[in-house]
Amino acid sequence: MKSKKYILTIIIGSLVGILTLMGQKYLPINLNFLANSTSMWLIPAFLIPYIFKTDKKASIILSISSLVFCVLGYYVFEAIFNNHTFEVSRTIIFWLICAVAGGIVFGLGAYYSNKEQNIIKYVSMNLLPAVFISEGLYKLIHIKEYQHMVIGIILQIIIGLILYFVIANKEAIKKKNILSIVGLVILGTFAFNILFSKLEF
Repeated sequence: MKSKKYILTIIIGSLVGILTLMGQKYLPINLNFLANSTSMWLIPAFLIPYIFKTDKKASIILSISSLVFCVLGYYVFEAIFNNHTFEVSRTIIFWLICAVAGGIVFGLGAYYSNKEQNIIKYVSMNLLPAVFISEGLYKLIHIKEYQHMVIGIILQIIIGLILYFVIANKEAIKKKNILSIVGLVILGTFAFNILFSKLEF
């Protein structure tokens, strides 16, 4: 049973990486940034261990595996699609390091989301939706730079809200959970502001 979880994770991760490349190439410009956003890769990285209710170690491994195969699926298929040799570049190494770091964070998030009610549980449950809502809000705040992707931005926020209600379920309307998502979204929006300002060169 355990091996089936890992095989499923590898397949899903690889497919998400491939779909990302296809989305970048074929989606219209106002939706294209959804394919460019690594937030989409975090969905299986969080939901697979969350749904399977795995232990801490397995949650981290599943989350890391999902993200690693998102990266590999993307770059291997890109090499095949564009008919060139696949090489392990600095960019790939960078994203693999990010996959390990993100897998640890979101694997732990998925694990603690299934635990007893406390502040760690609420923060963990809201990690994934907060990423989507925060990135969307950041782009709305800087709408002059993102006017060409308004539909995609709104969709990203909607996805975040859907994830919030799906993951939180009956906890969604609890005061502690609402305060948690609001706090994470505020922090996330500031984080995206710093991140994107650093990436402008």
